[in-house]
Amino acid sequence: MKKEMRRKDRMVSEEKAREIIEKSEYATLSTASLDGEPYAVQVSHVLYENSIYFHCALVGRKLDNIKENPKVCMSFVSKAEVEQDLYTVRYESAVVEGAAKIIEDEEEKLLALQLICKRYSPDMLEDHLAYIMPKLKITGVCRVEIEDISGKENKKK
Repeated sequence: MKKEMRRKDRMVSEEKAREIIEKSEYATLSTASLDGEPYAVQVSHVLYENSIYFHCALVGRKLDNIKENPKVCMSFVSKAEVEQDLYTVRYESAVVEGAAKIIEDEEEKLLALQLICKRYSPDMLEDHLAYIMPKLKITGVCRVEIEDISGKENKKK
């Protein structure tokens, strides 16, 4: 059962939450094994339609957890500015809950990696394929289907 946001005065629209995701330099992906052992790791991500893609190795704890328990949570922070004199932080953040899937289809992997390259290396567009293709078989890609998305901000009044 989804809990409601406590600070509704800081809640933002889904559109704004998506903007926060797009502006965030990285995301924190949280997973859990079947026995409930939590694990969180930073990932380079891209928002595409109602999914979030990230790349990874072909083996590791996050993939083991996703195979056992595809439910994940992702956290994004696009802004965090401390205001010491007010004892507060001005921030923009978003949270996504969804189901993660390890992508095996090469066409979808290629699309995801091109989107990630376009996002993080926009000045290198003509070199993307030359960079991606030799690494395609040794690079993992996961897709998180967004089931719930929310965002908050603490801005100056």
